[in-house]
Amino acid sequence: EKQRIIYDEEKKLAQNQAQIKSQMAKYEDELARKRMQAENEYHRIRNQELVKLQEESEIRLEQARRATEEKIQAQRRQTEKEKAEIQRETIRISEMAAAEARAHEARLSEEVNRRLLLERGDAEREKWISIIHATFEHIGVSPGFLW
Repeated sequence: EKQRIIYDEEKKLAQNQAQIKSQMAKYEDELARKRMQAENEYHRIRNQELVKLQEESEIRLEQARRATEEKIQAQRRQTEKEKAEIQRETIRISEMAAAEARAHEARLSEEVNRRLLLERGDAEREKWISIIHATFEHIGVSPGFLW
């Protein structure tokens, strides 16, 4: 009887230990699953954050690229504007130089023409004076008398 009681007690104890061991295994399994779920959730959230950071980085890079492009375009427009202004100024200066050259040429031509006109006038006057002298000599009157 005593041995049967000891055997029953050992059997209960073994069953309790097996039950406790089974519960511990279930508990550890549940903890492992929860830990894996927590890790998976952590990785999922971390991946979402990384994607968000990458998108924000791409947006910032695109904004920087656009800003740089706008600066380049503004500089091009400014350069073109300055180039056009320089061309206008160059044209204005060359036109002024051409006008001054034409005016100088006109003055020189005018001076030459005036000189030629004076020479022609002097030659014409000399011719008429000679004709008058010849006429008076022919008539026999002294040309000094008229002057």
